[in-house]
Amino acid sequence: MIEVIGWSATVLVLLGYFLNSVGRHYSAMFAWIIGDIGWITYDIIREIHPHLALSSVIILINLFGIYRILKNKK
Repeated sequence: MIEVIGWSATVLVLLGYFLNSVGRHYSAMFAWIIGDIGWITYDIIREIHPHLALSSVIILINLFGIYRILKNKK
């Protein structure tokens, strides 16, 4: 089961990179957030604290990016 979480998170993060490369920045950020939630789950189970911290910061950065996108649409 843990391997499924790790691989699913990897696929979602890669999907985020692809979406970002084709200009779908908002969708990319959501893919990254969901993927990083998967990585946080994986990291908690495996006790990989440095990567858990990295994934948490990446989520915050993406939430800030979504906020800026929504703010600029007004």
